[in-house]
Amino acid sequence: TPNEPLLLRYSALTFNAHRIHYDLPYAREEEGYAGLVVHGPLTATLLLNHAAAMAGQAIRGFSFRGAAPAFCGEQLVLAAATRGGAIEMMAFNGEGQSVMSAEARI
Repeated sequence: TPNEPLLLRYSALTFNAHRIHYDLPYAREEEGYAGLVVHGPLTATLLLNHAAAMAGQAIRGFSFRGAAPAFCGEQLVLAAATRGGAIEMMAFNGEGQSVMSAEARI
């Protein structure tokens, strides 16, 4: 479950100063989001780390595509299946909606 400190740290690490990741009133009132938005690349990083742990070897390639925003404080579920030389993955929010798909090539 992504929380505020994680979003703030990821923003700092990636030099991302967009207020939707750390300023709740701005995210809601100015941008119209339900809450603080989890960085797409943060979700991708979580999926990549999951794939690396599953593969037990180096990942040769990685691609991802965002489908919907994920929000701070909401559960983020990672799912994966190995198919041939790839790991296909999805990230879902707590309501079961897909927020990202990805593929890791091993």
